[in-house]
Amino acid sequence: GRALLGGDRLSLSAAPARSAAGRGGRGGAVTVRAVTGPRETRLGSILTTLPQRLDLYFKVRRGRRFLWKAIAAFTGFYTANVISLTFGVLGINDVVAGAFCVGFSELVTRAYYRKATKPGLYFTMLNWFKIGLIYALTTDAFKLGS
Repeated sequence: GRALLGGDRLSLSAAPARSAAGRGGRGGAVTVRAVTGPRETRLGSILTTLPQRLDLYFKVRRGRRFLWKAIAAFTGFYTANVISLTFGVLGINDVVAGAFCVGFSELVTRAYYRKATKPGLYFTMLNWFKIGLIYALTTDAFKLGS
């Protein structure tokens, strides 16, 4: 028979079991093998349905979008502090770290504001990460300047 599990077709075939040497044994034993269809694996189906699952996750409750924007901004803030403290203590690659942060910020800004349509969830979270990164670097500059 055929069963439907998580979007995958599962074909069950039953065949009588045979002993290796042809000797006696249980004549009524049945071996059941599950053979997945040619379309995709379970991991493939999870990865292909992930965008729809995320959209549904954020549509159910509107507060979740705000929460994840705040988490992205705080993660950017933390990342900027780690970059600032690590490269500031070493004193070796300050210019490289600064160039990396500015380049990242410019790339995210260009990708986020290029399209006339509303940016997707991925770019929105990346933009909030960038906002946290720039905010932390700015507050660090004020701390060092005072």
